Amino acid sequence: MKKYLILLPLILLLAACGATAAPEAASGPVAVQLGVGYIPSVQFAPLYVAIEKGYFAEAGLNVSLEYGYETDFLKLLAAGKREFVIASGDQVILGRAQGLPVTYIAEWYTRYPVVVFSPADKGITTPDDLIGKTVGIPGLFGASYVGWKALVTAANLPEDQITLKTVGFNQAETLQQGLVDAAVDYAANGPVQFRQQGIPANVIVVDDYMHLPANGLVTNDKIMAEAPGRAEGMVRAMLRGVAYTLSHPDEAFEISLKFVPEAAQNRDANRAIFDASLPYWTPASPEALGRTDPAIWPATAAFMQQAGLVDKLVDTDGIWTNDFVEKADVGK
Repeated sequence: MKKYLILLPLILLLAACGATAAPEAASGPVAVQLGVGYIPSVQFAPLYVAIEKGYFAEAGLNVSLEYGYETDFLKLLAAGKREFVIASGDQVILGRAQGLPVTYIAEWYTRYPVVVFSPADKGITTPDDLIGKTVGIPGLFGASYVGWKALVTAANLPEDQITLKTVGFNQAETLQQGLVDAAVDYAANGPVQFRQQGIPANVIVVDDYMHLPANGLVTNDKIMAEAPGRAEGMVRAMLRGVAYTLSHPDEAFEISLKFVPEAAQNRDANRAIFDASLPYWTPASPEALGRTDPAIWPATAAFMQQAGLVDKLVDTDGIWTNDFVEKADVGK
C-alpha cells in the first residue's frame, strides 16, 4: 500500500558569481511562486538571502515563496500549475511512483535532517539501544517516518520489539513528560529545544546510517523542455543564496528576520535553529555545491520499496540531473 508522505518541516564558497543565465522571457522579470514545505522560518534563510541580495532578480526572476504541504506542491508542479518547488528526494521518488513528471535539479540539504533524540539519562546512544523502548513520532508519514524506516533498515532493528507511538508534533514535550523514551524529529527542532532548556540529550543522526537525498529544487518536464534557462537561473540563484548564507551566517540570519519578523520575538531560540541547520546545508567541498550523488538514488529507491513506502521499484534514471548545477557553475 502506498503511503502519501508529507514533509513539514547547506568553507567559504563563491557566492558572488558572475552574471546568471537569463530566462527565456526577455520582456521583464518572470514571476515564480516557489513552493516550500512548512511555514515561514529561519530554516529558509538561503532563499531569503537569494531574494534580498537580488540573485533571483539578476536571473530575470521575481520569486515569491509559497508555504504549504510538500505533497500538494508536487501535484501542482506535475500538473503544470507550479514551476518549481523545494522537496526531498524521497518525495520525488514517491511522486515518480505515482507517475508524476517531476525531476530533482539541485541539492540544497546535503544530509537528511531527521534524527532520533532522547534525554541523556535514558542511555540511548546507538540504534540497538532502542530495542524494547517506546519511540515517539509525529505519525506514519513524512520525512520523520522515512527517516525512521531508513534507520530501522540500515541498523537491522527488529521493529516488533520497538513500540512506535504517534505523538504529533510535540516530541520534546512528550519526552519531558516521560511518555516515550526517544523521539523522531528534525535536527533543528527537538534537539535544539532540549539544548535551549539545558536538558542533556543523545542524538542518533539517521544520515550516519543511511544517506538519503534530502531537500532540493524540483521542477517539471515542461520547464526542462521549454524553459531550461529559467531552471538554470533558479538553480544558480538558490545556490548563491546557500553559499552566501554559509560564508556570512550572521548577516543571513538578520536577513531572515526581515522575512520572518515573528522570529525576532524569540531571537535566541531562532538563532539556535538557524545554527543547527547550517551543517545540513554545507557541501563536502565548494565544487560539490548543489550536486546530488548519482549513487544515492537507486539505493534510496530500493530501500523505499523494501520498507513498503512504495509498492514498486522506481527506475531512477532521469529522476535527477546535475546538468543545471554544472551550467550554473557556482561552486567552482
